[in-house]
Amino acid sequence: MFTYSQHIFFVGIKGVAMANLARILVQLGKHVSGSDVEETFITDEIIESCAIKVIHSFEGDDLPNETELVVYAASHEGRNNPQVVEAEQRNIKVLHQSELLSQLMKLFNTSIAVAGCHGKTTTTALLSFALKKLTPEMSYMVGTSSFNGWYGGDYDGTQYFVVEADEYGIDPPDNLTPKFHLLNPDYAIITNIDHDHPDVYPSIYDTKKAFQIFMNKLLQKDFILPHLIVCEDDENIRDLQKSMKRDSFITYGFSKQADVQIMQMTTSKLGSHFYISSKLFELQNVPVQINLFGEMNTLNAAAVLTLLLQLGFSKEKIIQAMHGFTGAKRRFEYVGKTKKIILYDDYAHHPAEISATIAAARLRFPNKRLVVLFQPHTYSRTEKMKHEFVKALSQADKVVLLPIFPSAREKQTDNKITSEVLAELGNKMNTDTMISSQSKDEAMYQLEVLVKPNDLIITMGAGDVYMLGKHILEIAEKK
Repeated sequence: MFTYSQHIFFVGIKGVAMANLARILVQLGKHVSGSDVEETFITDEIIESCAIKVIHSFEGDDLPNETELVVYAASHEGRNNPQVVEAEQRNIKVLHQSELLSQLMKLFNTSIAVAGCHGKTTTTALLSFALKKLTPEMSYMVGTSSFNGWYGGDYDGTQYFVVEADEYGIDPPDNLTPKFHLLNPDYAIITNIDHDHPDVYPSIYDTKKAFQIFMNKLLQKDFILPHLIVCEDDENIRDLQKSMKRDSFITYGFSKQADVQIMQMTTSKLGSHFYISSKLFELQNVPVQINLFGEMNTLNAAAVLTLLLQLGFSKEKIIQAMHGFTGAKRRFEYVGKTKKIILYDDYAHHPAEISATIAAARLRFPNKRLVVLFQPHTYSRTEKMKHEFVKALSQADKVVLLPIFPSAREKQTDNKITSEVLAELGNKMNTDTMISSQSKDEAMYQLEVLVKPNDLIITMGAGDVYMLGKHILEIAEKK
């Protein structure tokens, strides 16, 4: 157990999950340090708030002598990182971040995991936000740097622990074991299942199999009441339900077959309004208002409401607790505006997420021209899903494509896919919709030329595209 180690070193500490775990360990009284690159990261504020010392080197000789435990992730060569290798040579204990999270979960009376290929960060954040209002004794670990002014990780008591459960592999290509297979939660939400991470899952069949294994962990436990909450609207989840006992899980969604049904969703400038009905929980047309937009976020809210009802909280208290949640960092996040344009940022890096974000933007701003500055993330995903990306992006009015942002695990050699290929495919479908760029400077020039008054601009992608926000506002101000 990590509890026996006082001096803990994180290799690649600027990763979102790593930084949040580091913060929680500092709150538990551990002495934490780590290593990473010098460049600015979205997690810098978390690390600085905890006064964590960061070494800008991955050399094995720079591993502190007092280190008792080393934590690593898949980035920066994973288990082959020189500092991880050095730790093993010194007989220092080494844990993957998911192994650490799994051990951490054992400290809590009730652990809740949120899994799914899309929407899990917002759902985890909303659940943490609401549960924090409902009970003081709760902690959380969300896959974002911040939400509602809170850091993405926090320790404040051992009654509940809410965690985001990631389906990605532990250390591709050497170890493709899904990270969430290491977790053993008491409750779980599954938002959806989709084909993503082609470097880990060759097909949707492989993805579904991984989720089935994760869900079986809960289904095999001797619970009197269901502890698994799943989305009825998702066809891949419905397919997996065929092998599950119907009384072992609870469903939510717009479908009439859902145990907790969403009805009559409408949108205003303040967010989304809908009604909930459920025979299971004896609810009839209960009104719910959230400060989020789009069908996906309505589903996320319904998932949270369903789980909290199953935990025994009243509908009145749950609805009140969810009120005021404005979203997680980089999830349709308002950046700023000028007299002529409004700028939002979103983490969407999968075709389904792009479609959902564009749909939410259309609901929130129905009369604005939508311009997307998209930075594709990873060569493997972009190549495997290039046609799906083009179809999703074509829902915007104009798209400027940045060069592909590779994963730290990828090399550019032997990768034929480029943003130019996406643009060519896109323009065959929609004339002059997509423009590719060779650099960020070129993209900014292209954006400056095409932007018009009353445009809604969204920076989109899992890389560093969000860092262009200030520059975009400056460009728009000059127009």
